[in-house]
Amino acid sequence: MLKYWNTEVLLNRRTGVLARTCAGEDACTPRPQVAFSSIPLFHHSKSSRRGFTLVEIVMAITILAVMMLISFFSFDAIVSSWRAGQEMSNTLGQADYVIDQMVSGLRSSYYPAIGRQDYKYGFQLIDNGEDASARDSISWVKMGSALVGEECGFSESPHRVSLSVFEGDRDGKTEKGLALRAWRIDLQLEDFKPEESVKEFILAPRVIGFNCRVLDKTQPKKNDLPNWQDEWKFSNSIPKAVELTLYMEPIKRDDDPLEIKRIVEIPMSDLSLKPTSSDKSSQTTPGTTRIPTGSSPR
Repeated sequence: MLKYWNTEVLLNRRTGVLARTCAGEDACTPRPQVAFSSIPLFHHSKSSRRGFTLVEIVMAITILAVMMLISFFSFDAIVSSWRAGQEMSNTLGQADYVIDQMVSGLRSSYYPAIGRQDYKYGFQLIDNGEDASARDSISWVKMGSALVGEECGFSESPHRVSLSVFEGDRDGKTEKGLALRAWRIDLQLEDFKPEESVKEFILAPRVIGFNCRVLDKTQPKKNDLPNWQDEWKFSNSIPKAVELTLYMEPIKRDDDPLEIKRIVEIPMSDLSLKPTSSDKSSQTTPGTTRIPTGSSPR
């Protein structure tokens, strides 16, 4: 009959010696006792006890710091590009709006058919500098809501508008940009002075420069190219065409200003340069005398 063994290892806490007990059909053969200290209960390899060295920790921290710096600068570059794009979009949008209003205002210039030239309705240009530092000023008579808005009380009657670059303090605030003045031509007092009575309105705060040139009256072309002039001496008439250049505030401080240019042809130029009268009854043939209606010649 086969014998089986059921061995249990016991620890004598008092003596620190391992003892074996047997259970089975027959008594176990006595076994020699073994000292507890001579048999390790657990075995550890060198690799399981080994940790990170100081060099490895420093290298890991350095790599993590470099990756964080790269991520930060990449994110900052993306945010800066997005902001620059937004600023560019806003600046171009403002420039397009202002230049379109100026073009519409010049094309709606007004000049009465009174048979003569009148300084009251002429185009005025004050030249003040060139390129981005230009601070020109123009003024003309127009009709319609361009530049003044539909809410303006005199938009549908002849009124004069003036455009110039303004920069200074007003009402305790620093203001700059393309400034607009507008006033009615008729029904004004004799001592009316628009520079004192009419307040400027900042039309485009991002405009830092404005240059205007007009097509020469006597020689419109020179060497098959438009002959642009910085002065308009015929202030009792309107030029045939006008070149408008706006210089917008740069996106970055050290960048060049944005340049927006537009050429406008003015339909009322021909009437102002060669005035005719719409009242045909007032015209007489040379050598004859006009007889009033309802009277007979003597």
